[in-house]
Amino acid sequence: MEGVGMEKGLHLDFKTAARKLAFIFLGNLCYALAINLFMRENHIVAGGFAGLAIALNPWLHIPIGVFVLVLSIPLYVWAVFSKGWSFMLLGLMGSVLYTFEVDLSALILPTITHDLLLAALCGGALNGLASICFLEAETNSGGTDLLARLLLTRHRGLSLGTMFLICDGVVVLVSILVERNIEIGIYGAIGIVVSSFVGDKLIAGMNRASIYYIIPSGPAEPIAHEIMEKLQRGVTSLPGRGMYAGTERQVLMTVVKPAQGYKVKALVKSIDPGAFVFMAHAAEVAGEGFIDVDASKSIERKGNKK
Repeated sequence: MEGVGMEKGLHLDFKTAARKLAFIFLGNLCYALAINLFMRENHIVAGGFAGLAIALNPWLHIPIGVFVLVLSIPLYVWAVFSKGWSFMLLGLMGSVLYTFEVDLSALILPTITHDLLLAALCGGALNGLASICFLEAETNSGGTDLLARLLLTRHRGLSLGTMFLICDGVVVLVSILVERNIEIGIYGAIGIVVSSFVGDKLIAGMNRASIYYIIPSGPAEPIAHEIMEKLQRGVTSLPGRGMYAGTERQVLMTVVKPAQGYKVKALVKSIDPGAFVFMAHAAEVAGEGFIDVDASKSIERKGNKK
């Protein structure tokens, strides 16, 4: 039995590692598309070390991926002492993949629009999508994302979101000074806002759920049993008392995905047509059947822009 358990544990570890690597690959691909399709040739600096590379590229002529990796290496050395080896190794792996994906795709991907506003919007949206991938991989993307987290260990009075804003703000300011064009900085700021907006909306969508409260007109057990069996959702019984008639009633509460809402209503109606049902929206749900109970996923923001 011990061998079977060990084999199952190794299988789960491999599955988890493969899932993280897949999200890291997809996240870096989104960054590569944002940079090479929209931002690089338009000189849009939407924060991050990649933005710094775009701003300084006319003088340095260094591939963006290589530039980001070189600047990130000292940060990973710092990360070993403040965050540990596992944090450093997973992040460094992501940075190496980033270098290959961004620089190789730069050889084949053309800039598809020179409309600066459209480029800022599309590039920012892709950056937001990439940040969600790294959030799912439970790692950082190097660059200013890593820098902000490390600086936070020294300046605990600031929030992570504020630290991201400071780091990216400095990069945008450098781009304005280098380009001597405040409009470039404005478009970069638009890209940062869009990236944050998209990331927030995607997180809200992934964690969104509906809370259904059911007050049966008869026995509550048949309804609870059907929800648990057919929808595979937990049900909690709450004590209730109708104030008009003074009748003691059980109130059932269940949390489901939005797509399952109509199933709950149809199921209740088929069992107890006289039941009273009402629904409330849940902005975030953590636990079995939803996302893992990990507060850091909600608190540690996704400013990943490399």
